[in-house]
Amino acid sequence: MKKMFASLLALSLMLVGCGGGSDEKKDDTPVIALVTDQGTISDKSFNQSAWEAVEQYAKEKGLGNKYYKPATFDTAGYTAQIENAVDNGAKVIVCPGFKFSETIANVQEKYKDVKFILIDATPADAKGNAVDPKDNVYCALYKEQQPGYLAGYAAVKEGYTKLGFMGGIALPAVINYGYGYLQGANDAAKELGINVEVKYAYTGTFNESPDIKSKAAGWYNTGTEVIFSCGGQICNSVFAAAEESNKMSIGVDSDQKDASKTVLTSAMKGVKKTVYDEIAAAFDNTFKGGVHTLDATGNYVGLSEDFTRFKKFTKSDYDKVFETVKSDKVKIVTNADVDKNAQGDPNTKVLKDTFTNIKVTYDK
Repeated sequence: MKKMFASLLALSLMLVGCGGGSDEKKDDTPVIALVTDQGTISDKSFNQSAWEAVEQYAKEKGLGNKYYKPATFDTAGYTAQIENAVDNGAKVIVCPGFKFSETIANVQEKYKDVKFILIDATPADAKGNAVDPKDNVYCALYKEQQPGYLAGYAAVKEGYTKLGFMGGIALPAVINYGYGYLQGANDAAKELGINVEVKYAYTGTFNESPDIKSKAAGWYNTGTEVIFSCGGQICNSVFAAAEESNKMSIGVDSDQKDASKTVLTSAMKGVKKTVYDEIAAAFDNTFKGGVHTLDATGNYVGLSEDFTRFKKFTKSDYDKVFETVKSDKVKIVTNADVDKNAQGDPNTKVLKDTFTNIKVTYDK
């Protein structure tokens, strides 16, 4: 009888244990939200990187999450979806892109209990005037000149001597990528004792277009070997031109190697790492609002970890140059170092004084 009672007790405890596990349900309230910028969550850029971080953290912690796509990609459209997200229970909202600046300036005080993670931007009013972020807003900026430098350096060390830079809108972030790219190319050329030619342009848009593809094709057909595509969806146009010309390209912001077989490497910002880290901070009460500039010291910028498309430039070579950037042994020129009337121009005096082994043709 005692043995039977013990067996029944053990069985009942096992059943209670199993029952308790099945009753524990994930809270589906979407407490973590992403409001997308123009594009999709599979855009191989900010939207995708940010969403991957949201999904990863939510899955690890058993939290509900959701993304919201605005009807219009402007302040009204972003605001409407932020309001929608808050109404649905969002406690953390990720806003990936500079176009959210005015929206965050408008809503940060209205939703004081919500943590906002703003990527690549700071709050601003409708006229573009800076607005101080409140304690509930984390603004992530990056030193784009660092991954830009690494991309230019790697391209020249790989053996390319005819480079191209095709940026989107001439905003500080894009300009810094470009200036870093030029300096990295120059320093590698100087080490090798060679001269390098670079064609340089801004498209005036972050959208793909036949005109951009045509310009890129023209560069490739007149000798350019690799183009750094720096700006949203213009990569689709550059990659298409590279594929048709059997030439190479360089991606930006995220690892874009899967977008085209022509992508040699990508100059990356650690958006996924940033978003994940700050979501975690929001839930463990270590979240600190304000403007934060992220760089190589925290491994928030760099090149893709995939070096399989290089034939000469190795991971060891990369590690060495990365350390020089990380330790600030190399001073990289930025947009802030150039006269405000010439920002974006790759042939201003300060740049010419810096670049000794490259010739830049500015294709306005």
